[in-house]
Amino acid sequence: MYNIKYPQMKTLETKRCILRPATLKDTADLFEYYQQEKVVKFLPFNKHKNIQDTHNFIKLFFLDNYKKGKIGHFVIVSKKSKKVIGNVGFNNISQDSKEGEMGICINPSYWGNDLSTELAVEMLRFGFEDLKLNRIIAILYEENVYSKKPLEVLGFNFVGKFIRKITSTKPHKSVICYKYEMMRNNYFNN
Repeated sequence: MYNIKYPQMKTLETKRCILRPATLKDTADLFEYYQQEKVVKFLPFNKHKNIQDTHNFIKLFFLDNYKKGKIGHFVIVSKKSKKVIGNVGFNNISQDSKEGEMGICINPSYWGNDLSTELAVEMLRFGFEDLKLNRIIAILYEENVYSKKPLEVLGFNFVGKFIRKITSTKPHKSVICYKYEMMRNNYFNN
């Protein structure tokens, strides 16, 4: 169903999750975690104050990108609960340099148990094998210490530290970020 409407967006699968394009029916599940400060403090937007914020976010962040033919983010559906428990995908895919920035956001109720590692493995496979990317990067806020381990375990290399200005929040903020990367040849040599 999703591949017909948005042919660039496949439905992917991991051991515990289905990754599929978002729909407006996912609003309540996404709102559950986007309203939490402990989630959005690592994201470039403010927490959602009401369900309409999430509805609008799905339209702008997910659906508009799909309609433009862009590879975007998938929602993460737990096979066990059938509930949307997060989103994962690529931001800022560059066709020229064939690189993409991977991002993962998970409902805190599902934090731990190596779920982010499982999802990152599938994103690496999708990025390098299906999208034919040459480089996948991950950018973490300095205080997001729990996201460093999965990247290091998977073989990402630390590139450096920089300050990112976030202008999509009120008030604007500057955050210290860490940049990690994996090159295509490293992926296929592991």
